[in-house]
Amino acid sequence: MNFKDFSNYCSNTRALIIGDIMLDRYVIGDVNRISPEAPVPVFLSQSSKHVLGGAGNVYNNLISLGVNATLISIIGEDSFGKQIQKMLKKKSKDFYLFKEKNKPTTVKTRYSVKGQQLIRIDEEKKQKLSDLAHKFIIKRFKKEILKHNVVILSDYNKGIFNQKFTQELIKLSNKCNIPIIVDPKNKDFNIYKNASLITPNKLEASLVTNLPCNNNREIEICAKNIMDKYTIKKVLITRGSEGLSYRGKKETVHKPTKKIEVFDVSGAGDTVLAVLSVCISNKISIKNSLDLANRAAGLVVGKLGTSTISLNELFKEEQLFINKKCSLLELKKIVADYKRKKYKVGFTNGCFDILHKGHINYLKESKKLCDKLIVAINSDSSVKKIKGKNRPINNQEDRAEILAALSSCDHIIIFNQLTPIQLITSLKPDIITKGGDYKKKNVVGYNEIKKWQGQVHIINYIKGNSTTGILEKLI
Repeated sequence: MNFKDFSNYCSNTRALIIGDIMLDRYVIGDVNRISPEAPVPVFLSQSSKHVLGGAGNVYNNLISLGVNATLISIIGEDSFGKQIQKMLKKKSKDFYLFKEKNKPTTVKTRYSVKGQQLIRIDEEKKQKLSDLAHKFIIKRFKKEILKHNVVILSDYNKGIFNQKFTQELIKLSNKCNIPIIVDPKNKDFNIYKNASLITPNKLEASLVTNLPCNNNREIEICAKNIMDKYTIKKVLITRGSEGLSYRGKKETVHKPTKKIEVFDVSGAGDTVLAVLSVCISNKISIKNSLDLANRAAGLVVGKLGTSTISLNELFKEEQLFINKKCSLLELKKIVADYKRKKYKVGFTNGCFDILHKGHINYLKESKKLCDKLIVAINSDSSVKKIKGKNRPINNQEDRAEILAALSSCDHIIIFNQLTPIQLITSLKPDIITKGGDYKKKNVVGYNEIKKWQGQVHIINYIKGNSTTGILEKLI
């Protein structure tokens, strides 16, 4: 799965979200003394932020990914409800909110000191919704469902979902042949019967089945029990630091997560739900789906507070390559901007066929001499002319991508000519570096760079490191 393909999938996805929306408040401060009134810390507030939580966070994640999303939810007739409306309007116009009397908007306020939560204060009432509220959601749902290709039920157990109401939503989705994904918080999974996919965490799965969920085998048994008992087609169990486990009728997949530094797990399940909705509506393979969902969850738990992820973050490594690889026209504009900022621009070139320690050291030393380093690499056709018909070993795109992964390389350009003289005269770098036993006057561009007061530097190679030497060992 690459950035372009997944970006297209996101833009083709039309997700309809029904669920409990809430306001997540974060108050950041410090504690440096104990209260004289009682043995409790005195919290000194320094800053605060408000973000959408619950179904609002699922909606935010979908919007951030470029998905066409519609949200249907409930708020209270209060200032927090008005704040949620304002925040949604900044994102999109595709939302419908019913103002429920006598039921305040759900608010979670977290007080944090140096990235650690000190206390969380919840303001909510879990009473059943009025018939008017449920009729509002059903009426709007019926009007919207055929405009969408996936339905998401984000149940935070705040009062929206009861059995009759939830079953009506599931039946309508199944009748329209639109997949319906459920993120459950209700302990009675009967209300989710006949859903396409359900995504409990391992504790929720264990409680609802009364079975242990401590390893892959137990997770599989647990998931099968949920599928059979509640006639749910597919089950995805989220396992925190252990990753994700999926079970369907024909396939079982366990996807461990990479070891990452966790700052805050708030909303990680919402991010997984958003990514999965894109994958399911576009029939992406389950292995690719779990890989993307795992990657997304890993990114969001590395952030403080309820957060979203973007396509650029999700495909950071690929985007790094795309952003570094440039055409001559693009590089000319970039270099012109660097020169306005008084940055020193370096330039080097080579085949870089099989990257080795000598290359790494050479590029590292080249970067030390400048603020921005341009690395020009010979195209496949020019390498053949220079090195022979059996070269290069790695094609130009692979070589460019490998170089883009190095922090010492700021920009990569591929050129077809035997020498980079055209690039040098067009870009007018401040420094040209070359490795090995070259004499400065023999370096391509030496005479030209003097015209704009530039310099040529020779970087010593590390002895015993060469592509030719590596290839000879393989013969």
